[in-house]
Parts: sequence; structure tokens; C-alpha cells
Amino acid sequence: MIGGAAASGTASLAQARAQAPCRRPALRWQCPDTAAMDTSRPAIYRSTKAEGAFSLIELIGVLTVIAILVAVMVPTLIRQMDRIAGEQETVALQSLSDALQQNILRKRYIPGASDWATNLAAELGVDVGNINLNARRQPRFFLIDPNLRIGNNSSGLPYTQTNLVFGSVTTNNTGLVIPPLSPRVIILSSIGRALPTDIVSGIVSNNNFSAIWDRNDTASALPATSFAWAGWPNGDDLKVQRVHLSPLFMHLVLTANNSSTNSAEMGYYSIDTTSTNYNVPSIGPGRDGYFIKNSSLYLYMGRTNMDSQQILDRDTSFVYEQNVWRSSLTGGSFLAGSLDLGSIVDKYLDAPENMRAMYTLTNNIQGNTNVSLTQQSFVVSNMIAYMKAYTNWAAAGFPNNGLKSAAAGVRQAMIDGVHGQYDAAYNGKDYRPFPQACPP
Repeated sequence: MIGGAAASGTASLAQARAQAPCRRPALRWQCPDTAAMDTSRPAIYRSTKAEGAFSLIELIGVLTVIAILVAVMVPTLIRQMDRIAGEQETVALQSLSDALQQNILRKRYIPGASDWATNLAAELGVDVGNINLNARRQPRFFLIDPNLRIGNNSSGLPYTQTNLVFGSVTTNNTGLVIPPLSPRVIILSSIGRALPTDIVSGIVSNNNFSAIWDRNDTASALPATSFAWAGWPNGDDLKVQRVHLSPLFMHLVLTANNSSTNSAEMGYYSIDTTSTNYNVPSIGPGRDGYFIKNSSLYLYMGRTNMDSQQILDRDTSFVYEQNVWRSSLTGGSFLAGSLDLGSIVDKYLDAPENMRAMYTLTNNIQGNTNVSLTQQSFVVSNMIAYMKAYTNWAAAGFPNNGLKSAAAGVRQAMIDGVHGQYDAAYNGKDYRPFPQACPP
């Protein structure tokens, strides 16, 4: 009985173990497959399907939704990226324009198509590849106006300010010196499609340059060039930086009036150097030209006696009058402060009359009778006439014509009047107020 009971207990224990659930569900493969033998067990113990998996239909549905979202968002994302790239390129081109102008002012040199990128790279301290190519790895081009004339009537770019006598002396049909003609360049690039192969750095045709220069950047229309823009639906990717160089040139006019022709006393000047200087002829058209802004002008009384140094930051004219450099005929030399010309004239007219002058109201020692003006009035009236004649000549650009002859004639009358006021021996007469020596 005892043996039988033990055997029966052992069988019952084995049967209980066989029917007991798996105590480690994470390792279901270790559990006996009781579900196949007992269909009354919960489904979790009978299913062999991996938990959390997608069916094929569910997977296709998810991929379809993702594809729709991509189709909607990608064009917007691309447009946003193009807009940012376009704004960055616009800023970059403006920086190149500023660097070009600063480089010109510093070196007194305007680069051409072959060296514009190297000069800008040196100015900005970057690799030349960053100038030739933009962030989209598209090339940039340097276009030159075909009508550009700097230096003389046949010059283009590059231009070096080496003519330190006259500077740039481009002239019009009448021979009048004018500012540099059409000093315009364009820096052109694309943030998308490659530019047409017809576009290369250098001088382009007048029609193509004008079409690109005049393009409306706020519109998407392409420039009306002579070549086609193959593959370009519009001009949104086109970036144009215009650079006008006219503000970089200053007009300088130097003349000499009634001054010595002795080389030791003549008016001299030099540009950007003190080692070489040039004279301003007292009889002649003077010096007329355009120099790059911030050039240094040195003025001399004689070849070596420096009078002053000027920075050419605006259009300027100077006159070497009576062996003294003056900023104008109505002002003084380069002394601190300024002169009140009206007060000086009033004092001059009110001064006691020199009875030995060329012209007097009464008691004219020189025999000039029936004279109705004093010598002071004569001098002032002729000086005013000369200033008017000189202004007319200057307004016309100092041409070598009748305006110059008229100014020269009135100038001589003014000079005669001044000498007739005080000169000891002018035209054979003594106009000194006190010809007799003072008593001991």
C-alpha cells in the first residue's frame, strides 16, 4: 500500500507539473506545448504569432501616408532652401562689391576680367575659390560695360592710375575732359541652374550688358539678351550685383594766374608721391583730370617748397595766384579760418584815396581828367568782372575757346588796376602814394 501510494503520488505530481502553466512567459519556447493538447487554455498560450507586428496591408498604408506627406512638404522645403541660398548670395555679392571698391581706393587700381577674383580674395582674406564659386558651387562672372572709358578715350580694364600729371582724361566730342565714361561692371551668379555658356567674364555686347544691368530684380523675368536661357523657366535663380565706379573719381583742376615763370617760383604739384612733381604753367590751360578718391595731392611753391597736402575726397580746384596757392580767387591761401570777403572789400573802398593812383576823383596827378571813380572802385569792379568771366569758363569745363580769352582779357584789366593803385613804375608812371622819402 505504501509503495502503491508512493507510486500514485508520483504520478499525480508529474501530471500536475505537466498541466501547470509556464512560470517564465518570456521564454515560451521552454514551455511544453500544452495548448495543442488542451484547447481550453487561454489564447495567449495557444498563439505562435509575434506580438506587435504589422500586417502587409497596414505597412502599405503607412508608406502611402509617408509618401503623401513627402510629396506635399518637399517642394516647400526646396523653395525655402532656395530662398535662403538666394538671400545669402545677395549678401555675398554685396560684400564683393564693397571689397572691390575698397580695393580700388587702396591700390589706385581697377582690376579686369583676369584678376578681379584674385584682388577680391586678397582684399577679403579668403581663398580665390570662394570668389569664383558661390555656395551652390556655381561660377561667378565679372562683366564689363563695353562703353567703359577710364584713363583715355580707348582704355578699358584693368586701369592703373599711373598718369599722375592729368589722371583720367577721357574727353567728349568737343575735346572737353569728362568723368570716366560708363564705368560699370556686373558680378553675376546663379543659385540653381548653370548660367548660359554665352556668359563669360570680360567685355560683353552692349545689348547684353544693358539687358542684365536694367533687369528688374523684383520680377522673375529673364534678361532680354541675344542668347537663349535654355532650361530657365524664370529668373528667380539669377543674382545680379551692379557696381558703378563713378563715385570713386574726383575732378581736379589746377590753374596758375599772374605768377612767376621762374622754375624756382612756379606752382608745382604731385599725386600720391613727394618724389616727383609737375608744374602748372602760368600761361596755359592748367591741369584738368580725374583722380581716384582719397589720392593725396601735394602743392608746392617752387619745386621743393611744399605749401600743403590735400586729400581728394571731393571735386576740387586750386589756383596759383601771385605765387601763392589758393582754394579760389575769392579766398585766401591755406590758412586756418576763412576770410569775410565782403568786409574786406568794404574796408578797401572806405580807405583813404591815393591821389597818385591811376584813377582818382579829384586832383589826378596822372592827368586822367573827368574820371568818376576811385582807384579802389576800379579794382573791385574789374575783380568782379574777372570772377564772373572765370565762373563762366569753369562752368563750361575750362575749354580753350572764347570763354577763356574773355577771362584772360578781364584778368589783365584787373591786374592793371591793382598795379595802378600802388606800383612804383608801371607803364612808365609812378603810382606810389608817397614817392618822397621821409625826412630824417
